[in-house]
Order: sequence, then structure tokens, then C-alpha cells
Amino acid sequence: MSYANTQVAAEAVAQLLWQLETQLDEAFATGGELLAALPRARAAAHLPAIAGQQAFEVLGQAIMAIGAARGHTVAGHRVIEKLGRQIGFETSFGDEQPKPDFAPTGADVSHLRVAA
Repeated sequence: MSYANTQVAAEAVAQLLWQLETQLDEAFATGGELLAALPRARAAAHLPAIAGQQAFEVLGQAIMAIGAARGHTVAGHRVIEKLGRQIGFETSFGDEQPKPDFAPTGADVSHLRVAA
């Protein structure tokens, strides 16, 4: 495959990756808004707490699945970036700003070490 073909292919992949990440973020945000609206709607309709509970639980699971899909997409993003470097092609697969170290779960992991 020529460099020009590689560049076109890499740019197409990058565009689709950005689109997927954006759509997952939008779905996650919309789902959160829906979950927030459910108890408000129940209260406004003067329904008992049990009303809509099953829907709340099932939709909550859907939001968790979107969160998991987002995490898998981020992991895939890193794999694609690595592959691009391995084949000698550098393209922007997203935000180019340096990423600070952080604990994704919010847990204090400063005491953990990586052993090789």
C-alpha cells in the first residue's frame, strides 16, 4: 500500500473514531438526562415511588453499558494510535494535549506500582 493510500485510510479511520467517541458521549449525556427526568416526572404526576422503578433500573443498566462501550472505545483508540506509529504514520486520532495521570475510578492509587 502506498503512503498516499495509507494516509487516506488512516484519516478515514480517525474520522470514524472521532464520530464514534462523540456519539457515545452524546448517548451517555442524553441517557443521564433521561434518568434524571424519570423521578421528576414521577413526582410531578404524584405517583408512588415504585412507579417506573423497573424502567429506571433497566435504563440505568443501558447507561452503564454505554459507559463500558466508551471505555472500550478509548482503549481501542490507544491501540489504533500505536498501530499508526508502528506503520510509520502519524495522524491525529483525537486531542493532542498531554493527558494528566489520573485514577479513572476516582480511587487513590498513588500507593500502587507497576512491576515489569
